[in-house]
Amino acid sequence: MNALETPAELRAAFDALLAATQRRLRLYDHDLSLFDLDHAPRHAALRALCVAGGGRRIELLLDDIGRVAGDHPRLMQLLRDFGHILEIRQADPDAPRPGQAFVLADRHGVLLRADKAAVHGVLHPDDPGSAVALHQDFEGMWQRAPAAVSATTLGL
Repeated sequence: MNALETPAELRAAFDALLAATQRRLRLYDHDLSLFDLDHAPRHAALRALCVAGGGRRIELLLDDIGRVAGDHPRLMQLLRDFGHILEIRQADPDAPRPGQAFVLADRHGVLLRADKAAVHGVLHPDDPGSAVALHQDFEGMWQRAPAAVSATTLGL
């Protein structure tokens, strides 16, 4: 278990989980502002996961999807190129949502912030017990998510 206190530590922990992901990366948060997904090395790691194919998935579930397209152009390019692997949805605003934020790598890695309004968090690189419970929470929210971010503009 590694305690995280700063945005840089949080991003480094995310990078470690991303590097360890073999099949599925799941993220639930208010938005993507803390993760800087367009940072070149992080973007390259996300792209490598997409290119690897073989049933891999990246699922991003956010409370607020309003700024994704404007703030993350490289992520939007990945969404255009790999929409069958990468998906971004908005959590159902009418359903209860947890106060915590988390990232899940496969069935074992967990990056957990007890309060999604704060940076402080904990990295559990190998915690299948916590991962299973959070996967269940994520799956329930994912299935209720009403809106997805589209990489294309309709009508053009």
